[in-house]
Amino acid sequence: MKQLTDKQQLELEKYVEVYTKGTTLTPGIYGHNNWGSGIYEYISTINAQSLLDIGCGQGVFINDMDIHFKIPKLHALDIASVRLDKHIPNKNINWIDSQAHDIPLEDNSVEYITSFDCLEHVLEEDVETIVNEFYRVCTKGLILRIAYHQARERSTKGEVLHMTVQPEQWWKDKFSTKFKFNQKLGDYLLFDK
Repeated sequence: MKQLTDKQQLELEKYVEVYTKGTTLTPGIYGHNNWGSGIYEYISTINAQSLLDIGCGQGVFINDMDIHFKIPKLHALDIASVRLDKHIPNKNINWIDSQAHDIPLEDNSVEYITSFDCLEHVLEEDVETIVNEFYRVCTKGLILRIAYHQARERSTKGEVLHMTVQPEQWWKDKFSTKFKFNQKLGDYLLFDK
């Protein structure tokens, strides 16, 4: 893992606490939603053989990719849930304790990267590095769902949770520096490599 900046370290500490204590609206729980459930029909058409889910939370989506889609090679990365062992136990998934700007996988090691309601939580100064990491690691494309507004909930200490609140076009432009925008399916942005 790369050395974290002071701001990145503070974000890590914030999310470790959020996964331990919850938020102002969800005390005691966090990361249990499956924000990827609306893209299952599309995933059934791409015949993925490998997938990395960034910001996997408790792992509901990635667990479904194993159980229902039988994708042979699955990775799930999270800043806090993996570190705290607050994810669904599944030995078919490679659980990675890291951050989106530092993916400890080989170049071109997965076909697809998914990330649902995660990227708005990263620091804006890390977005370019994240785009480059996604490009380095994946071979076919991205499936993203990003919130374009501030979260109503906050950490139990009152900290905001969405660090990068930008409109959809801003995110499209950022990822289009390395990827080709394919289409929007509902709330999801699809990019090809």
